[in-house]
Amino acid sequence: MHHVSRRRRLVLIGAVLAASALLVAACSSSKKDSDSASTTTAGSATNAQTVKFDKTIQQQLADVGCYSGAIDGILGPETDAAILAFQEAAGLSADGELGPETQSALASDATAKKKVCETTSTTGKTTTTTASGGSAPCTATAIQTALPSGVKITAYVCSDGYAGVTGTQSSAAYHSVLQANGATWKDLGEEPCGSASAGIAPQVLEVGCAT
Repeated sequence: MHHVSRRRRLVLIGAVLAASALLVAACSSSKKDSDSASTTTAGSATNAQTVKFDKTIQQQLADVGCYSGAIDGILGPETDAAILAFQEAAGLSADGELGPETQSALASDATAKKKVCETTSTTGKTTTTTASGGSAPCTATAIQTALPSGVKITAYVCSDGYAGVTGTQSSAAYHSVLQANGATWKDLGEEPCGSASAGIAPQVLEVGCAT
């Protein structure tokens, strides 16, 4: 009887060990799946960075001594040149684009009234930025070349290969959606504002569509 009892105990111990191994494996698998989902979500968020440009940017650039033009909300080569001058003076990557890093540094320095640029004159300067990886630069100068003559940009947003533009043309409101075409932009007008808007970020449609 003693021999049988001992055998049963060994069987029970074996069963407990097997169950424990299965539980550990299940937890490990669940953790890997969770980590994978988190990585995918984080990657998607990184690709969805969007920055809106308006006259507030001009005021901030003026506050740090990099812009001396009118604070009129009309964006173009002079504003782009000021952004580039700020990036160079602040030791940032000088690409002429007001990405999240540049925007954060600009807002911080403007709030602190820190004079970053040595000169306030940007007249006559133009940006000659090139897009990394062959993508279209998110600058007023690059976008302006794709728009009809006479359009004055007052705000624009870039996200995932598209740009939404608000401006004026002959004193009338102007809206348009642009799509990156290699290193340049292609003007799609307001055509994507209807049923063809699938895949375009809401921020882009909000700025680039009249309604």
